Amino acid sequence: MGNDQEGNPPGAGETNETVAKTEYEALKTELEAEKAKTTEAVAQAIQPYQEKVTTLENTIAGQQVELNDKVGKLEALQGDFEGAKAAYAYAVEDFRKLAATAHPLVPPEAIYGTTVEEIKVSLDRANKLVANVQEAIAKQTAAAQVPAGAPERTGPNTENMSTKEKITTGLEQAKKKKES
Repeated sequence: MGNDQEGNPPGAGETNETVAKTEYEALKTELEAEKAKTTEAVAQAIQPYQEKVTTLENTIAGQQVELNDKVGKLEALQGDFEGAKAAYAYAVEDFRKLAATAHPLVPPEAIYGTTVEEIKVSLDRANKLVANVQEAIAKQTAAAQVPAGAPERTGPNTENMSTKEKITTGLEQAKKKKES
């Protein structure tokens, strides 16, 4: 579409074209200026938030280091705890054996427990049982006790004897005393 076909005088298209270019350049410059203003306004608006994000990221990094340090300490403490728990179990077993050795009257299976306190309680119960058994045996022994040696010498029972038997018994005893 030429300018001649539209009915415009020759050279008129160039002016419109020049005006359009000028307007285009002016609009382009204005848009670039607005774009720069907008970019600067956005940068100023988000600057405090970016600073806050940077601060928070630094805080998180510091806390992550602390957390890793504490996790390492926790793992070390867990290892120490497991070792102490095993040592305590051995100590409890040694205490049980020592208690059994120190109390030979108490059967070893009567001393039981997983802690020193439980072993003490079971040892006390076993000692009371042993004491009760000893007391019962002592009572039985005392009840069935026979004096050692020959029975006590007593004279014959004269209650049911006649007078003649009493005289004869008395004479026999006197004769035995003289002989000895």
